[in-house]
Amino acid sequence: MGGTLYKETPDFKNVHDKHLYATYAKLVGEQDISKVKENYDTLYKEHGSNSAVFRALGMPSDFWHKAFDELDVSSLLSPDPDIRDTLVVIKKLVPISLFTNIKPHTIKTVLAHLQIPIADFTYIISGDDISKRKPDPEGFRKMIELTKLLPNEIMYVGDRVDVDVKPAKELGMKTCIVWSSSKESDYSVLTFPELKEVIVTSTR
Repeated sequence: MGGTLYKETPDFKNVHDKHLYATYAKLVGEQDISKVKENYDTLYKEHGSNSAVFRALGMPSDFWHKAFDELDVSSLLSPDPDIRDTLVVIKKLVPISLFTNIKPHTIKTVLAHLQIPIADFTYIISGDDISKRKPDPEGFRKMIELTKLLPNEIMYVGDRVDVDVKPAKELGMKTCIVWSSSKESDYSVLTFPELKEVIVTSTR
């Protein structure tokens, strides 16, 4: 959801990263911001997601997302008609579901702000519905179980290779990365409306 159903703007990333590093610095007791960034970025490369980094440090699975909820991201995000309209078209072609590390109440708040009806999604798996957040495969397996589909009948769409594409592919799902290009993904789109053609192509 985050970074997929909305594109992270420079302002969003700046506020997000500042809060992220401050949360980590407070946890480990480090005041040198250059060391904080260097150490955290190393941990992120090793573990694949913010949730996984803090979990590796002995914190609960939802530690980062409780910290994330302290931010008012609504002022940094704007509804995107291209995303809303694309979802409407795709929903007529195939059922769509949502799997995100974000907490349930944040999902509702952000979707409402983005003017994306929560009812558009057949299934929703939040970070609180699993014991370990992405990139752990637990949530991906849960989506397979819920849909009662074979893995290769599911296309997982996300914005990050390590967090979204790799774990989905390891379970046999088709994958599509948005807003960028990656050889590790089955499909890549630079704009959200391009997803419509990807879905049509993959369902032929």
